[in-house]
Amino acid sequence: MLAPDPVLPRRDALLRPETMAGVLSQRLHAGVPVDACERMYVKYRVGDSVRVVYRYRVGETTAFAAARSGRRDGVPAPEVDAALYPFPHDRKLAALPRLPGRLIAWAAEQSATAQLDGAYAKVQRADGERRGLRALADQDAVRVPRLLADEDGVLTIEALPGRPPDLHGLGRSLRALHNLKRDSPSLGNATAQSQNGVDPGARDIKRDSPSLGNFVRLDRARLVTAAEVIAAARPEAGDAAKRFVERLGAPPEQPEVLVHGDANLGNAVLLEDGTVALLDLEHLAVGPAAADVGQVVANLLVAGADARPFLEGYGTLDREALSWYTRASLLARVALPAISRYRPQLIARLPRLLA
Repeated sequence: MLAPDPVLPRRDALLRPETMAGVLSQRLHAGVPVDACERMYVKYRVGDSVRVVYRYRVGETTAFAAARSGRRDGVPAPEVDAALYPFPHDRKLAALPRLPGRLIAWAAEQSATAQLDGAYAKVQRADGERRGLRALADQDAVRVPRLLADEDGVLTIEALPGRPPDLHGLGRSLRALHNLKRDSPSLGNATAQSQNGVDPGARDIKRDSPSLGNFVRLDRARLVTAAEVIAAARPEAGDAAKRFVERLGAPPEQPEVLVHGDANLGNAVLLEDGTVALLDLEHLAVGPAAADVGQVVANLLVAGADARPFLEGYGTLDREALSWYTRASLLARVALPAISRYRPQLIARLPRLLA
């Protein structure tokens, strides 16, 4: 379904588990057959590069390897014009060999997570998760994991066992996050926050908590780029994507609050006491509340789910802002990742979805 990429002529082979099973067998295991090969992670940059992490089995052993197009500094795999990096080798994660526990997630060159008893261990190329956890460490309005240790490039993070969150509870937890205030001019004053329906009386974030950046994931330039990438990779959806950006126009002005930055059902968990905790805080930022709410609604709409319980749990929100950020999220946080993370079922739906 993706258009040919002249820069990456072997892209489809890198994305095909059946092909990569043979490559991994020959290049990493001296021809011993590879079984149950599956994609674990994809990062495709159209016209530039593709990274894929595979989980596979050799006999009774489960193994992991990353493949990176156009590289020669790992184990060469010329048949797919790539290099292989068997776990724990990674081009940019120097701390990966020190990661303890059982590997459960590996975004090559970005981050990796392993499971421990009652905790998770995580290494990252960037500093987002550390900053997010520290920023929310001294408040009790919204439940988030505790940072248990930070040593030698490895974060040890509290595990919060539970079930997938209910939508009403997720809405309440996001509201609690948005109610938190930082003692910073960038957040405006209490009057501005209350105009958005956010209670300015919630407990402040600690004054000396780490500074957070501004939410930029739906900036105009990024939306334009998203449309261009979609047009290049899925030409049948190109015109619809470009018209989508034109119709969006500029976002309505909104007061700034603390936002999760990647709000979705996968980044929350329902605890035994009925609380919905928020996870994966690496994108915690200062921005409009509707950015979080709109992303959740966009994903629910695409899944064919009813968003009303979530919105009822969240409470009052400017409808114009909700509409804009839902549509922007549909483009940049749903349609674009369908290509960059290679989600074939969504790729097939892009023309209709964007039209």
